[in-house]
Formats: sequence, structure tokens, C-alpha cells
Amino acid sequence: MTQETKITLRQGLDEFYRAYKDYHSHSEEGISNEAKAFFKSHDIVHVLFGCDISLYGEGSVKIWTIFGTTLGFCNHIRGYREANAFRLSRNFSFSHVVSNIFKLLFSVPALILKARKMKKRWPWTGFEPYLDTPISDIRKEFNIRVS
Repeated sequence: MTQETKITLRQGLDEFYRAYKDYHSHSEEGISNEAKAFFKSHDIVHVLFGCDISLYGEGSVKIWTIFGTTLGFCNHIRGYREANAFRLSRNFSFSHVVSNIFKLLFSVPALILKARKMKKRWPWTGFEPYLDTPISDIRKEFNIRVS
């Protein structure tokens, strides 16, 4: 999604779920409501910050989450552990890792700087009032710059 997309956050999330429907385990039996809420917040970050589900995109989401949302580092690690989200890393082939890892490592400083330039942190929870707001308006309000 481009920086100036006019679709709402809800529409962007729906598009994200359609595009990556084969990669989501959010609705599997046995996943707690807390884990489902964690994954929804995580997916919102994918949409809002313009990240795909490649290793680069997942790594970028983690940087944005730590530095650009209200979740922070410790809660981020705890949430991933409780949601058993680390198992998702098994989806990446060796060649995918090799082709994405250096790109991610070299972009980490730029992502941190972008997150630090935000006017305020994105709410990890309590984002519902923004669901029907155009993504471009949210990005302007928070000063989110996507690549």
C-alpha cells in the first residue's frame, strides 16, 4: 500500500487477510482470545506500516512494534511467546532467509529513525476508533512514513 492510500484501516486489514489467507493461523482451534487479539494488533501494524509477510516484512513489523507502538520491547517478547508466534519463522526457506536478512539488517537503523520521528506511538490496543479512518489520514496524524 502506498503512503497516500485512501482505503480505511478496516479495508486494509481485510485486504491483508485476503492476500495472506494461507499464512494465518489466527483462527485455528485452541488459540486463546489473548493470542487472537495479539495477532490482530500485529496484523494492523503490518497494514499501517506497509509491511508484507516476508522475513524482511516480519522483521520490519517487529522494529515498528518495538519503537512505534505502545507495546514496547518487553511486552512484545512476552506477547510473541504467549501467542506462540515464533513458530511462524519456520515458514521461511533458507534461500528466503539469505535473500532477506541483509536487507533487513541494513534497514533497522532507518526504521528506528522513522519510528522515532512519529508524533506519537500507535496504540497496540484501543485502535478500534481508527478502523474506519483512511490509512493515509492515520499516517499523517502519527507521522508514519512507509517505504
